[in-house]
Amino acid sequence: MQKVLLFLTIVSLCNGCHASDYFSSITGLEQLLQTENILMRDLNAKLQSTKVQLQQLESELSAIEFEQELALKDTENYLTNPVNVYRLMKRLNTDWMQVEGRIVDMSHQLAFNLSQRYNDGLSFPSQEDVEGAALALVRLQSTYKLDVAQVAAGILNGIKYGTDMSWQDCFVLGQQLFEMEDYNNTKVWIRESMERLRRQNKPKPLPQMETLNSMELVAKSLFQMGDFDTAYELSQRVLEFDPRRIRNWHLGDKGAAVNEEEEPQRDALLPKHSDSYSLTQEFAHYEKVCRGEVEPSPAQQRPLRCRYSQGNHPYRQLAPLKMEEHSLDPFVVTYHDMLSPNKIAQLREMAVPHMRRSTVNPLPGGQNKKSSFRVSKNAWLAYETHPTMGKMLRDLSDTTGLDMTYCEQLQVANYGVGGHYEPHWDFFRNPDHYPAEEGNRIATAIYYLSEVEQGGATAFPFLNFAVRPQLGNVLFWYNLHRSSDMDYRTKHAGCPVLKGSKWIGNVWIHEVTQTFARPCDVFRDHEVSLEYEIIK
Repeated sequence: MQKVLLFLTIVSLCNGCHASDYFSSITGLEQLLQTENILMRDLNAKLQSTKVQLQQLESELSAIEFEQELALKDTENYLTNPVNVYRLMKRLNTDWMQVEGRIVDMSHQLAFNLSQRYNDGLSFPSQEDVEGAALALVRLQSTYKLDVAQVAAGILNGIKYGTDMSWQDCFVLGQQLFEMEDYNNTKVWIRESMERLRRQNKPKPLPQMETLNSMELVAKSLFQMGDFDTAYELSQRVLEFDPRRIRNWHLGDKGAAVNEEEEPQRDALLPKHSDSYSLTQEFAHYEKVCRGEVEPSPAQQRPLRCRYSQGNHPYRQLAPLKMEEHSLDPFVVTYHDMLSPNKIAQLREMAVPHMRRSTVNPLPGGQNKKSSFRVSKNAWLAYETHPTMGKMLRDLSDTTGLDMTYCEQLQVANYGVGGHYEPHWDFFRNPDHYPAEEGNRIATAIYYLSEVEQGGATAFPFLNFAVRPQLGNVLFWYNLHRSSDMDYRTKHAGCPVLKGSKWIGNVWIHEVTQTFARPCDVFRDHEVSLEYEIIK
C-alpha cells in the first residue's frame, strides 16, 4: 500500500504544477526516471544510516526480553535479587528514555519530504500526465484488442516485457478512469484488481484508510450506476479488510433496485458523450487497419512492385533509389534507405532541446491547442541551419521531381508509448489556413527516424493498408489530385505506439511552384475521391 500512497502523494503535489506533457513523448521521461532514481538513492541512504542503530536497539531489546523471561519464571526470586532490582530501575529511569531519544533521532533522519524535493527542481508528473498515461493504456487496449489480464501481467501481444502490475496498481488505474468518466474501462480494471487480490498467496496487508475510502467510494458509485456485480465484489473486499465499515452503508442484495431518491445522483454519474468520431464505423475500420486485419481491395492490389527508380537526377542512373509501391492511385510509395543512422542521430539531437507538445489548429486564425487525438511532441527545424537537413531537401527534390521552394520547416516528432495521431488529412480544407502565394500541401514525405517494436504504423484507412516505420525510409504521397482538388482518399493516421519510441520527420510540400513538376491533366480527376469526404 505504500506504493499507492506514494503515487497519490506525488499526484497531489503536482495537481497545481505546470504540465510538462511527459506522457506525450519518450523525450523527457528520462527525467522522471532520474527523479525516482534520486528518491530511491536518498531513501536508501537514510535507511542505511539507521540500520546500525536499529540492530543495536534489537540487541538491547533481546537482552531485556531475556530478563523478562527470567522474571516470569520466578518473579519473587527475581525481584529479591538487588542487582536485578537496580537494573530494572535503571532501565525504566534511564535506558528507556535514551531509547526514546534515539528513536526520535532516527525518525528525523528518516524524514522524507516530497514537497521539498519538488522545490529542489526534481521532475514530477502532473495530473494531466497521469491521466494521459492512463488513457494511453486504454487506447492501446481498444486499438489492438489487448486482454486486460495480459496487460496487467506486462504482456503485450503475447510478449512479456516487464513485471506484473499489483492489485493496487490496477485499482488506482480503475479509480483514475472512473474519475475521467470512462466507466466501461473502470469496470474491467477494478475487476482485474479484485482478481489479483484474490490470487495473491502472501498474507493480505491491511490497506491504509485512504485506500479503503477510495475503494468504498468507487463501490458505492458503481452500485448507483447499476453495475451491481463489480460493486458487490469490491464492497466485500472492503469489508474483509475492515468489517466495521458495514455500519457505514450496505449494498444490500446484488439485484436490488436503486431508490428513486438516488436517481438524480445516478444521472450525474452517467458518462458524458464521448467523441462522436471514435464511435463511427470509419474509426473502427481504422483500428482494424492498425491491427493488420484488413486486406487491400482488388483495385489496390493491381500490379504493385518493389523496384529501382532513377528519380530526377543523373546521379540516380548510377545509384538508383529503392522504391516500394503501396498504391498507384493515389500515389503512395516508400523510398528505402534515404537517411543513414548517423544523420538520423544528428537530427534527433538537434530536435530534442526544442521538443514541445504537438497541437492542432481547428479554426482559421485560431489558437493552436492540445488535443487527445494527437499525442506526441515535436520540434520545427529550418533546413538552412544544418547541412544534413539541406541535403535531405535536395534528395527529396531529386527523388520526387517536386520543387522545394515552398516547403514547411522540417517537423521532427516523437510518439511515446500510446502516442498516436487519429485519422486526418494533411491538406487544408480551408484556404485561410495557408498562404495563397504558396498554395495547399500538394505532397507529404515522412522520414522514419527510428524503428518501432510494436504499433506506430502509418495507416491509410480508405486504402486498407498500413506502413510500419523502418529506420531511414521515407514514405511519400500526394495529397492533391492533379487538378489540385483535395484527394480525400489520403486520410491517414499514426497508429498508437504499443512498444517502443516512434521518431519521424515530416516534410510538407506546397503546390504553387509545381506547375511543370506535376502538371494538370486536361480533365479534373477529383470525383473518384469525393465519397470519402463524409465520415461514416
